[in-house]
Amino acid sequence: MENWTQGYVSDVSYDYSFFPELSPISLAFNLLDARFLPPSLDKITYCELGCGQGFTTNVLAAANPQSQFWGVDFNPTHAAEAQRLADAANLQNVHFSDQNFAEFLAADTPQFDFITLHGVYSWINDDNQRTVVDLLRQKLKFGGAVYLSHNTLPGWSAIMPLRELMVQYAGGSHDSSIQKVEKGLEFANHLQKLKARYFLENPLVKQDLAEMQEDSRNYLAHEYFNDNWRPLYHFEVAKQLAEAKLTFATSADIDDQFHDLKLDQDQLNLLAETTDITLRQTMRDFLFNTRFRRDIYIKGPIKLSALEQVELLSNFRFALVVDPEDIEYEIDLVGRMIRLDEKIYQPLIASLAERPQTLRELMKQPALTKLDFASILQALKILITNYSAVPALSQEGEAERKESVAQFNTAVLKRARFGADTQILASPMTGSGIDMNRSEQLMLLAHLRPGDPVQFIWNLLQVQGERLIKDGKPLESPEANQAELREQIQQFQELRLPLLKHLGLI
Repeated sequence: MENWTQGYVSDVSYDYSFFPELSPISLAFNLLDARFLPPSLDKITYCELGCGQGFTTNVLAAANPQSQFWGVDFNPTHAAEAQRLADAANLQNVHFSDQNFAEFLAADTPQFDFITLHGVYSWINDDNQRTVVDLLRQKLKFGGAVYLSHNTLPGWSAIMPLRELMVQYAGGSHDSSIQKVEKGLEFANHLQKLKARYFLENPLVKQDLAEMQEDSRNYLAHEYFNDNWRPLYHFEVAKQLAEAKLTFATSADIDDQFHDLKLDQDQLNLLAETTDITLRQTMRDFLFNTRFRRDIYIKGPIKLSALEQVELLSNFRFALVVDPEDIEYEIDLVGRMIRLDEKIYQPLIASLAERPQTLRELMKQPALTKLDFASILQALKILITNYSAVPALSQEGEAERKESVAQFNTAVLKRARFGADTQILASPMTGSGIDMNRSEQLMLLAHLRPGDPVQFIWNLLQVQGERLIKDGKPLESPEANQAELREQIQQFQELRLPLLKHLGLI
């Protein structure tokens, strides 16, 4: 058993998760914003290494049926779950395997336009890291892009001893991973109550430990209790990936650039004076005490001229993913409250509420003609950071995407009858996923089927022993639950349903 797991937690499954920053459209936009030429989004090949339950890969395959997707996870239970959803959604363009990295390296696959690794690189041993580098070297096309996230130093320096303490205390037994998590947390809390100087002199660790109590035990097992767990400096990862001919391009988080608002002028000057890109990124990690990086690397980077960038970005579409009336004009931008200029944002939001539009189309709107390209782009990026807007695919091919998405979303909605593990639906407009909690999924499922939606949902809840909560208290009687359900369904149909139709989810 230890041979195939190589010290990685395998007795509990990773949580179902969707990471929008892994979508091809998001990666392409971030690269363009950094003035790098991204891979073409037309009929791409895409691979997610360490895909877990494969939910992100499945969502992206459904929303981009013109392309081919591969998901690889050494855990056969993960691969089986991923394939089960793909089969239920009748996805023909996604391929899952339970190969380890060395086996996948030797497998006969096409070369890929995009390869992504989320939450993998810091949790594997040195041999597997070298195999990943070989894999990127051999299987990524020139001009292709890699998304790689990892735990980062110096941000983890204070908590690393706590992780070691919990693992050492709970290790060496035949307990399950979940039992080890509980033992480790219990002992760490006990040591804190004894006023160990480690906790007294590292006050942030106390906060970390408190937050762990609220986290999913499955997540904690995979995050902290693998044999291999090593946060890495940016310069270490950049040096390793250079062996695969990869060059750091930019962050996969558009809001990362706004973090500079937190720096004073002396700090900004220090970064501006640092010409070495790798050193500058490492210095930023020290200035922000960064814990986690989401980075994009390119094999064969092509730096665009300013004019080329403007031309390509002008043809990029953007879509609103919230009700315009729900958008606040005073927002928290990376920990700093700012007031959005309503003269810019109101007409921009109104235009996007009508339909997705390219930046070129937005610049032609009468209320926006006085604004320059940079101002509109900046406003769009802030709306993206605020989860109000997203990059969107071109209109070409949307009919095919709608057909694929309809089958996938139906499979997810049916799954919602049994639990709340898949809280995302695919969108043919954005080429990515849209957040939707289980309650909304059940209401949408009820809307799409004949019969009384209240009775349909209530029957499901009754069978599973669930009740609705109102004013912080569970409703006990069937009548009270059904009355609350009817009210929620009416609000959903009036407020949420039109937006879901606008986004092509139904």
